[in-house]
Amino acid sequence: MTRCGRFEAEALLRIEQGLPLDEHFATCPDCLEARAAYDRLRGGLASLDADLEPPARWQAHTWQRIEQRRTRRRRWVPWSIVGGLAAAVAAFALLSTPSANLAAASLRVEIETRGAPRRGDDAHPGDLLRLQASTGGARHAEVRIYRDDRELVLRCSADQQCTGAGVFSGGGVIEGGAIRANLELDAVGRYQPLLLVGRRPFPAPGAGLDGDIAAAVAAGAEVRMGRALDVR
Repeated sequence: MTRCGRFEAEALLRIEQGLPLDEHFATCPDCLEARAAYDRLRGGLASLDADLEPPARWQAHTWQRIEQRRTRRRRWVPWSIVGGLAAAVAAFALLSTPSANLAAASLRVEIETRGAPRRGDDAHPGDLLRLQASTGGARHAEVRIYRDDRELVLRCSADQQCTGAGVFSGGGVIEGGAIRANLELDAVGRYQPLLLVGRRPFPAPGAGLDGDIAAAVAAGAEVRMGRALDVR
């Protein structure tokens, strides 16, 4: 029987953002088990000494273990193992990197209808996706959009021009603490915008949405997820 993966896919981000969960997560056995593992991990991390230094080559060892489990994806791997490793990467990065005051960083997502009238929250090919990000004074900031969690279709940062096959004419404007970018939605799919902010440069993308986020967080970045959009 396939196990429920909604806790990892939906609930984890909402908990980190302080948002409520729907009734499913109070009754689903798989989600309750994943939540318990998450709470245990958070409790263990909270008890760590703030001056603790990560062991030598901890990043390489951790990612090696994650990669080994990825090669066995045909079998279900408990969230408490894979999710715990990813959270440990983020925790050690935070422990070993001075935290910046990035509370003001935010990402706003808007749709400009250009084709058929919109129905609900869906958009259509030809519509324009507009992003406006506030970097909160971060030394490094970058806006990205992924399609179907795999393809990076837009990338804008303070130290490079906006790139992407669907970038609209004049697609990116970077001014002080703000990044504005426009992307023409030229294909169906699910589009996920996000904002990265941090003190250090981010690793180059190329591993898809989940892999790129994990690599950025391990390098000390903070992530602001925008509203995902279905284009039909």
